[in-house]
Amino acid sequence: MQRHKFTLGGLVIVAGLGFLLVRGFEQNTAAHITLATLSQEAATNAWDDQRIQLGGSTVVPGSIKWDKYRHRPEFSITDGQHTLQVRYTGNAVLPDTFRDESQVVLEGHYNPSHGLFEAQVVFAKCPSKYEGQSYEGHIQAMEAGKTDS
Repeated sequence: MQRHKFTLGGLVIVAGLGFLLVRGFEQNTAAHITLATLSQEAATNAWDDQRIQLGGSTVVPGSIKWDKYRHRPEFSITDGQHTLQVRYTGNAVLPDTFRDESQVVLEGHYNPSHGLFEAQVVFAKCPSKYEGQSYEGHIQAMEAGKTDS
């Protein structure tokens, strides 16, 4: 009888850990889509109750409205053809690069009844700060260093 109690207790613990593991993966996975895809499929309710990573958009100039404590803004994003209202619901401090016309990637849930994206995570970058560089001079310098040896 004592042995069955330990076996049953072990099975309950393993089942609980398995449940927590599966639940953690479900909460941390997000489908990566664009604003155009979300706009096209919004009527089908395909993205209801699903975590989404929304990319390929920029913040509409002048659309950022901060709350009283400057912690949770509401703003609009656009891909040039579609526009969507966003409410930040996360608890982290927003990046310094979050401003008008910055490129953003958002993670959160789409609320079709309000036509609103509730973002728990905001990644932002300033396009001018991260533009590509030419590495031709760097490659030539490395090749010249190899011939000197």
